[in-house]
Amino acid sequence: MSLPPIGFIGPGLMGMPMARSLLRKGFRVTVVCHRDLNAPAALAALGAGIVASPVELDGRVEVVILMLPTSREVEEVVLGAGGLAGVLRPGQTIVDMGTSDPASTRRIAAALATQGVAFIDAPVTGGVGGAEAGTLTIMAGGPAEVVERIRPVLAAMGSVVVHVGEAGAGHVVKLLNNMISISTTALIAEALTLAERSGITPSTVFEVLEHGSANSATLRGVAARLREGRFAPGFKLALARKDLRLAEALAEAVGARLEVTTAARAAYDRACDAGMGDLDVAAIAAMEPRRDSEEAG
Repeated sequence: MSLPPIGFIGPGLMGMPMARSLLRKGFRVTVVCHRDLNAPAALAALGAGIVASPVELDGRVEVVILMLPTSREVEEVVLGAGGLAGVLRPGQTIVDMGTSDPASTRRIAAALATQGVAFIDAPVTGGVGGAEAGTLTIMAGGPAEVVERIRPVLAAMGSVVVHVGEAGAGHVVKLLNNMISISTTALIAEALTLAERSGITPSTVFEVLEHGSANSATLRGVAARLREGRFAPGFKLALARKDLRLAEALAEAVGARLEVTTAARAAYDRACDAGMGDLDVAAIAAMEPRRDSEEAG
């Protein structure tokens, strides 16, 4: 079976290794310059084509992958002036692999369906390491037959690909994943504060927790970054706050209460207000003191 030519928009921290995985698997990839102009040049050295705008993908690709940070940017790239909707033809597919608002995803999918263009939401989890190794977990929403058609594309970037439902379902499941991992990080931060004020070092806490029922990939990741003092972003704290806000908006729309998530979001609000938004999400566990200013007030 011949591999479909791919357009790629958003080769950033996660998108860059994802695009490399596609190239390694033999896909022809055309990259659109979006923000980081160095990223397309690096991919060009591996054989990717480079174009300056989405409209230049016309006639070059069958599938367009988006790895963008917000729904606003996705809507602009797809439906805005000079966007993909103006050039794609029936039978082509757009795949949004970022973490987006499910309501926005459904609106875009409905708009493109009138043109015969499929819009699949297929966000990922597994971090930069999973993107580098091509072992991401991918949760895909949209028509089952379209997901099956593009499965070889998704499988080039991930080792687990699950069709989770109709349009928007992938982004719902991704928000559930992030609610749990991001809120867990905030809880780890609280636990470390309690430990330190009880005279117990973080290293001792992690030595125990990594072998107990509280162990998780999130806990191990936070522990590693704290041990190394490494807070260059793998997943920016500001984006974590954005995802929790999206989860809260989804809960409001469906009439659910998110008490733990809302409490965690307040902790991320404080961290962003303290100027930590561009650091890795694990940096919230290094924010000290965490509640002194509130207690003093």
